[in-house]
Amino acid sequence: MNETATTKLSYWDCDQCQRPLKHGEFRFNCTICENYDLCEQCLATLDPPHPHRLMRELAHGKEEIAEFGQNKSMANGIQTAITMYHDRYCLGVRDIDKTNPSLYADTYSWLTFELVGTRAKNFGQGLRKIIEPRRYLGICSENRAEWVITDFACIFQSIISVPMYCLFNDDELAYVIKNTQVSIVVCDIKMLSKFIRLSTECPSLDHIVCMDPISETIQNMEKKNNLCIHYMNDIETYGSTKHYEPINIDSNECMTIIYTSGSSGLPKGAMISERAYRSTFARWCSSCGTDRINFCFEPLAWVSGRDAVIRTFFDGGRTGFSSADVSRLMEDLALVRPNTFSATPAIWNKIYAEFKTALSIAIAHLPSEAIADEENRLLQQFSKLIPTRCKTIGVGGAMISSVVLAFMKRCFSHCTIYESYGITECGGVAFDNMMKNTLQFRLISVTEMGYTIDDEPFPRGELLLKTEEMFSGYINNPEETRAALTNDGFFCTGDIVELRCDSDGKLQVYVIDRKKNFFKLSQGQYVSPEFLQNIYLQSPFVEQIYIYGDLLADSITAVVVPNREYTQTFIAEYHLKNFDMINPDPHFHNAIVKDLNLLAEKHSLRKHEIPSRIIIDFEPFTPENGLLTSTGKFCRPKLVEYYGSRLKQSNTIEQRLKTIIETTTKQSLVIDEANNFFIPTGGDSLTAIRLSRRIAHDLGISVPLSILLQPNMTLQQLVTVIEDPSQISSTSYSILEQMSKDSELSLEINISKHKNSILPPSLIFVTGTTGFVGAFLLAELLLAHTSDCKFVCLVRCESSTNVMDRIRQNLLFHKIWKDDYQERIIPLQGDLEKTCFGLDNETYDSLAKQVDIIFHCGAAVNFVFPYHKLYGSNIFGTREIIRFAAHATTCIPIHYISTLSVLSSNVNKELSIDEISPDGLLNGYAQSKWVAEKLMATANRFGLPVVVYRLGSICASTETGACNRNDLHTFLFTAIMKLSYYPETIVNARLRALPVNFTAKSIVYLSRIQYDVFQQIYHVLNPNSEILYKDIIDAICRCGIQLKSVSFEEWRIELKKLSHGDSPLESIAEFLNENIDKQNCTISAEQFCDSISKLEFPSFNNLYFMKWMNFILDNIASQ
Repeated sequence: MNETATTKLSYWDCDQCQRPLKHGEFRFNCTICENYDLCEQCLATLDPPHPHRLMRELAHGKEEIAEFGQNKSMANGIQTAITMYHDRYCLGVRDIDKTNPSLYADTYSWLTFELVGTRAKNFGQGLRKIIEPRRYLGICSENRAEWVITDFACIFQSIISVPMYCLFNDDELAYVIKNTQVSIVVCDIKMLSKFIRLSTECPSLDHIVCMDPISETIQNMEKKNNLCIHYMNDIETYGSTKHYEPINIDSNECMTIIYTSGSSGLPKGAMISERAYRSTFARWCSSCGTDRINFCFEPLAWVSGRDAVIRTFFDGGRTGFSSADVSRLMEDLALVRPNTFSATPAIWNKIYAEFKTALSIAIAHLPSEAIADEENRLLQQFSKLIPTRCKTIGVGGAMISSVVLAFMKRCFSHCTIYESYGITECGGVAFDNMMKNTLQFRLISVTEMGYTIDDEPFPRGELLLKTEEMFSGYINNPEETRAALTNDGFFCTGDIVELRCDSDGKLQVYVIDRKKNFFKLSQGQYVSPEFLQNIYLQSPFVEQIYIYGDLLADSITAVVVPNREYTQTFIAEYHLKNFDMINPDPHFHNAIVKDLNLLAEKHSLRKHEIPSRIIIDFEPFTPENGLLTSTGKFCRPKLVEYYGSRLKQSNTIEQRLKTIIETTTKQSLVIDEANNFFIPTGGDSLTAIRLSRRIAHDLGISVPLSILLQPNMTLQQLVTVIEDPSQISSTSYSILEQMSKDSELSLEINISKHKNSILPPSLIFVTGTTGFVGAFLLAELLLAHTSDCKFVCLVRCESSTNVMDRIRQNLLFHKIWKDDYQERIIPLQGDLEKTCFGLDNETYDSLAKQVDIIFHCGAAVNFVFPYHKLYGSNIFGTREIIRFAAHATTCIPIHYISTLSVLSSNVNKELSIDEISPDGLLNGYAQSKWVAEKLMATANRFGLPVVVYRLGSICASTETGACNRNDLHTFLFTAIMKLSYYPETIVNARLRALPVNFTAKSIVYLSRIQYDVFQQIYHVLNPNSEILYKDIIDAICRCGIQLKSVSFEEWRIELKKLSHGDSPLESIAEFLNENIDKQNCTISAEQFCDSISKLEFPSFNNLYFMKWMNFILDNIASQ
């Protein structure tokens, strides 16, 4: 029995003891039997117990009718509903498992109408402290009670609400904020960091209110920005002590701005007046004996989802919100058990696709007479997806295939299925094809598509509307407003409809096409892609399909996203080994083509309506990757841009390759006087990666990056390589020959005298101080040497750049700058790739005489660039350092920072570079550093003191967590943070790395204890310590980011959505796929370990990992 003491009876009886249940008493409703309830006593005593699961629900009786008062308004109506239904359940969210917060429980918790009303009132009063009425407030979160409470608070206080879709990208969110001058955003914790980041480009945004508790990390973020971040509960608490008089507004004034994503461009903000919004709700606070239950999973930023919640609210019903986990949608639906369930065609298409797949697999080997029974069995099984209590199913938001609709009627026969037709700008238009009798409409012919108002037997054309729920125009967008409205105020829907009359003479409207979604082929035929897509969706192979054509083509092209389950069955049945999702087996490709042709024949399609070519892509179209709009419709301009050259047919290899290159690089090929087309990679490794991948995908040939990055590579040469791939192997031999030649470059040095190494140095020359290791090396040298020792730092930069600023900013970023460093650093603008560093003779001579030690850390570190791209910095620069060290009569000792990458696979000891073959060195970085070390070894034989430090992987500082922002592992951890997913393949992976501060400390320590060593080689690593990726994942979770494990393929798809343009994230998946499972061979560091035995290697603990991940979160991931 509920705590509420009452004699008032509810609408329910106990089906066991027949006792009428009291208002406010708990009833236990069967999830299988219709309208079967037990009281709490019978539930406990019934023997045997009821055979089905029973769900606890609240019984309620007839409510007291409340008066609206003088003015009927949205605010008045909401308050009336709160008063009438005060002790009923109102809003529910799924509970979290108390024993495991990462899981959901099988129960919902509910807020009553009274509590929702109190919170909305208090929140509205609290908001008045930071926003005035008639200003704009954005709402952006997953579906939850606080979204609705915020919406009601805005209505109470005449604040204009601006719902924002969570899947809007940064550009779209920033546009919405700036377009409406939003001053406050109310969001959940998942969106908080995004709005903090966007606040820097949105000057109107002064406040962010978070629906969830704010962590210390977020509070620190707040201090860095000129905006205030609040916790929603704090605003409510403050509002509970205040009372602001409500501001009455005219019913024609704007109440909310609803943004529609459209099918192209930035979203448009439809201004909805109070009167128009109020007209949406026909029934207000009337007495009702049924238990109205709504299930809300469509985003509340959509008109349909928000309207359904408020409509249910006015009926005294309750709304259960779906959980954040989309994969649990059907679980949530089974727990809420709504009376009615509405969804866009995307949901029903998905269910139909799963049914098709299950049926195709089930009947594959059945005799024909058994097929019908199996189909009926599956229909019965799928019908259980919709709870027994649900009696009506709604379909809306887009056109639905007649095939899918027929399936729904067969499968969910216990439900009445209706189609709803509404438009954001106009409200509801038709219900189950019946046109509302309160609206005005007319049709206009669209002759270019073959639709006219004179068509027989029914008139067809574009529908124009004028309704009570009509919008007032698009905010701050007069051009779009003028385009949308006729001179007499009708809205141009863009929908092609057919008008029919039923047997009673009532008007029915059927949407048959979209005005914008058609195209013309080269022979003049018009094609309606939605019509064809609905036909081809019937194939069990097809999960999604996009039809494309243009004026230059005489037939259509189809992009097919295959059904993964059916694909797996096909692979197993036809024994397709090593199936590649990027380049699917030809047998699989041909099977899809055959099935689409069969469907075309079945539906009597014409030749130009049958795909002459298909593109197979296993990455689904989603709002997240921009290929669907926020309402689940195809975003055709984005699809055309995304698939680019693959949609356009070319004849020759040269034509196809030219299209691929120009699409990928976004540049035209440069032509010289001899008509050679030069490939415009510009030496950009990421462009080369994308180009190599696209060539492999479209032409089936893997072209090495070293070839694509050659400075004089022409289109004609690349065509030759693709037509004869055997030429690729000859490239590697030419590189080895060049390396051998370069390693014997003349140094032109003469060594006579050496520096007195016993005396402390007064001037040290350092390169690479604007890099990662170089920054820490400089900081350690500054600490280790006395204050009278100065440091000349060679920095390459533009003449207009302040050299000291570059050094300072780099050290500041890595949290190691101290103000007293400035007076000891002598910044020197110069270039390793130029003779004498580009310095004048006087400066060069003076430095060579004064410098006591050289630390050469400067290098171009790039594992993608070919050898010739790294020659200048890594080889020519090293030779210039050697010449500088030997320029004066007294030579300068060199401490040279090299890399373990120079070791070939069969070498692991601290050997001279002369004993290491370059044959196994595959990338340009290792090759260039091998040659550079050879030059150092030659110089040492001439008598120049050289110590070589070969570095392995370098990780974050143990003191501050500062790490290399350009390191592959940093990109990986950043991607995991941004995606909230990690590939399951990395859980057991490990990394051997040495913290950067200890690396620098070791180098400086060794440079000071062995003054008289002319040649020594150290492998700078800790062979006895590893970093487990599992510990990294745990640390990210402790930073407040909830992570989910997914397959590598799923993670790669998610990563592809995140990366854009020249983002370095794009290359992570390829490197990870190649390297994560490779075991690091054990490399000896015996000399290094023995020489620094007095130093203690740092340990890797939770504190260290937290510092590291927090640094990435605050300084890299948030940027």
